[in-house]
Amino acid sequence: MSTTTTTKNAGSNEYFAEVAEEWDEIRSGYFTEAMRDAAIAQAGLPPDAVVADIGTGTGFVAAGLAPKVRKVYGFDASAEMLSVAKKNLARFDNVTLQVAEGQSIPLPDQSLDAVFANMYLHHAPDPAATIQEMTRLLKPGGVLCITDLDTHTNSWFREKMADVWLGFDRADVKKWYADAGLQRVEVDCAKGTCDCTGPSGEAIKVTVFIALGRK
Repeated sequence: MSTTTTTKNAGSNEYFAEVAEEWDEIRSGYFTEAMRDAAIAQAGLPPDAVVADIGTGTGFVAAGLAPKVRKVYGFDASAEMLSVAKKNLARFDNVTLQVAEGQSIPLPDQSLDAVFANMYLHHAPDPAATIQEMTRLLKPGGVLCITDLDTHTNSWFREKMADVWLGFDRADVKKWYADAGLQRVEVDCAKGTCDCTGPSGEAIKVTVFIALGRK
């Protein structure tokens, strides 16, 4: 791992360790339950599906998945965030949480029916390689569902929220999916926007995409 990659990971991990206890409130403006539930519905999961939530944070997406599938694995690089997730998901007996980086998930090849990653990719040092790793986990016919920010110019996201990337061009995301071997790739608008307040108190809305592809 390069020094640059290590530094980027360290910055994100430090940020999320600091905000873990407040993250559910912070997150509520970035990605709503309606956006989450719409993304899960678009994935078309069967009730017996085994899925992973990469960058699970405090378990927001995992909480939407758990009532709908047989098993959810939640992975996050921040032990502090997973500590909060453990409390948030205590009512579910089909969720397993583990500390892991998104580019190296400790599950076998072709072991999952679906992989979800919400607002995680812009923290990944190498987005294309991360998509390759997520695809490795999918069974034939399995679905990858990523929700993240479109390209934007709010550079303060890097300093305030330890973002590595200022969103993504949808054409790049579609290419990364195809390069990973995914088919029937669709990259479209998610059901809402990322809403936050800028450094000068201005209201900011950043559009969000949902990318779906099947192995």
